[in-house]
Amino acid sequence: MSAASSLKEAAREAADRFEAEHPGTGVVVNAAASGVLLRQIEEDAPVDLFLSASRDEIGRLERAGRIEIGAARPFASNRLIVIVPAGSSPPATLAGLADPRFDRIAIGNPRTVPAGRYAEQALRWAGIRDAVASRLVPGESVRQALEYVARGEAAAGLVYATDARALGRKVTLGPAAPEGSHDPIVYVAAPLRDAPHRTEAAALLAFLLSEEGRRILARHGFLPPPAP
Repeated sequence: MSAASSLKEAAREAADRFEAEHPGTGVVVNAAASGVLLRQIEEDAPVDLFLSASRDEIGRLERAGRIEIGAARPFASNRLIVIVPAGSSPPATLAGLADPRFDRIAIGNPRTVPAGRYAEQALRWAGIRDAVASRLVPGESVRQALEYVARGEAAAGLVYATDARALGRKVTLGPAAPEGSHDPIVYVAAPLRDAPHRTEAAALLAFLLSEEGRRILARHGFLPPPAP
């Protein structure tokens, strides 16, 4: 199972539970930025199930014939939130990131990290994207952006709320990006058409969509997917 980096802990817990319910079945969790995982799949890495942090990567694989049309399922959602190092004062609003004291702002690399694309959209919505462009510090995953802030290497960051929660006291939470300031953050799962273990991939996807799977995701701070 290839899972977006923000899903790492939740995916591992779900995999462990699935293994317990399916003796003899092992699940390997490969966690990285969704764009990195997409590239691995395009280079023919053996992947059974892809959990992406956006629809874009899934759509690209559908167009390439690597995922059957209609096979993908949204299974969770998230929020984007401002963070600052522990002990620092966050801005009152998203637009407050334009303050000169936020001289380095960590986000995911928009080319490969969906969180980075959402962050750029939110900054444009706030009217400060151009003003802070030279201050943006791109991480190769949302977790890397989070670590930049936790270590004090960036004065602020825009990351998923679930990732901010993972570091607890190492960061201080600021405002969430307002609804409508970026595309909905929807996690989408899909089995690969040429999956080496198609039956197991379908069963694992069904588990993620089950009540038990959703409880695991909720424990890690993920929200339900938007209503169809």
